[in-house]
Amino acid sequence: MALAVERRTAEKQADALYAPLLDGNPSHPNGWPIRVIVASQTEARHNRALWAPSHLISIRAPGTKLLSMIELPAERHLELLFGDVTDPDEPEAARADAIERAFGFIDSLPEDAHLLVHCLRGIGRSTALTLGILARYMEPEEAAAALHGLRPEAKPNRHVTGLCDTVLGLKGRLAKQALRFPAKVWKPAKS
Repeated sequence: MALAVERRTAEKQADALYAPLLDGNPSHPNGWPIRVIVASQTEARHNRALWAPSHLISIRAPGTKLLSMIELPAERHLELLFGDVTDPDEPEAARADAIERAFGFIDSLPEDAHLLVHCLRGIGRSTALTLGILARYMEPEEAAAALHGLRPEAKPNRHVTGLCDTVLGLKGRLAKQALRFPAKVWKPAKS
């Protein structure tokens, strides 16, 4: 009995942490309403029991290791290898295929998925990718405001944001929103 109560309490906490950003999402193949947490690798590791994500995107630089991360089957854990660099000519720079793989992974999420996206510090790469994910389902300005609500200290990696912008065909509109970070208080863009 006590175990069942504990489990229900944990489920309620997870539901609060993963509050959907959309009431419905007919644009997603399975109707996923965007339940996401953006974090650093350390935060993800330390909060793995509380957050209990059903799906995970880990971004790390080539040659680095994930330290005792959340154990999920391979089909629910996408690892992307690229560094936190902004020069597209750098060998460790993100490539468009990484963004396309991430978007393909997002398309496979079930409606009830709880997604955790992390990079080493939870500031640059993970927030840029999350901004791109959000921009698939809302206007770039709304996506930026939603990202700020999820991760106020965000400073989206400009190169990764540019790749997301290109893959989504947004013609610089998403990249422009990324320039508004970091921001202590989010203000609507001036017309």
